[in-house]
Amino acid sequence: MRRMYQTEWQGIQFSDFSQLSSKSLAGPEFYQAFYEEFFKRYQDWGQLSASWRKGKKRCAEFVLGRSGLDSKILSIGCGLGAMEHYMHGQAPEASLFIHEVAPSAWRWIGAEFPEERKLLGHIPACLPGDTKFDLAYLAAVDYALDDDILVGLLAAIRPFLIDMGGQGMLISASFQDTPATLKDRAIFLAREVKTLAAAAMDICGVRSRGQFWGWSRTQEEYQSVMRRAGYGDIEDGFIDFDKRAQYWIAGR
Repeated sequence: MRRMYQTEWQGIQFSDFSQLSSKSLAGPEFYQAFYEEFFKRYQDWGQLSASWRKGKKRCAEFVLGRSGLDSKILSIGCGLGAMEHYMHGQAPEASLFIHEVAPSAWRWIGAEFPEERKLLGHIPACLPGDTKFDLAYLAAVDYALDDDILVGLLAAIRPFLIDMGGQGMLISASFQDTPATLKDRAIFLAREVKTLAAAAMDICGVRSRGQFWGWSRTQEEYQSVMRRAGYGDIEDGFIDFDKRAQYWIAGR
């Protein structure tokens, strides 16, 4: 795993509402403060970045294409719920459940789903014991979880997947590509130099790297996480292969 640092998201500077820490991972209080600031600034989906919305729509289409409209689908840690907003719009008949630990991000998406499809709390305690899912996925959630926690979460949802066919899936926006060509290696080394320089300036108090945001992972590391969680028949790839921005991995 490789540590990531962030200074803003959705055009909101973290320093406007929080004291940044390059050592402590952003936690519940940070996200609560962020969403308070977010909903002050934005009133609906259409005000968000067009390219960001396009990426979420593409992920929504991908999930629906893999699962089918008659499937039971669980989105774990859906956050704002942009993917689920587009999935609901494209296939209102789909049996889609959304989950979050706390509802601070649900100001928009919460109104689109009935109460019985909104699951709040820690997994697996908050999952309905009488329901099994064809597909349970985490989209852009893995970055905030270390390996042990991610493995535990993926393992916890396996009993809630239908027998003989149910899948657990990760969709990552923090994929770390492995350099394959000489040019790729040169670019990677240049980035490493910049990373080391940024770390040195942070340690010396010259300039902060930003908020410790989470981790990026390579393909091999994602595959290892899935195997540790008990999944087999692992498949993976990129939602749009030419861009290699949104990596997915699934197993049974």
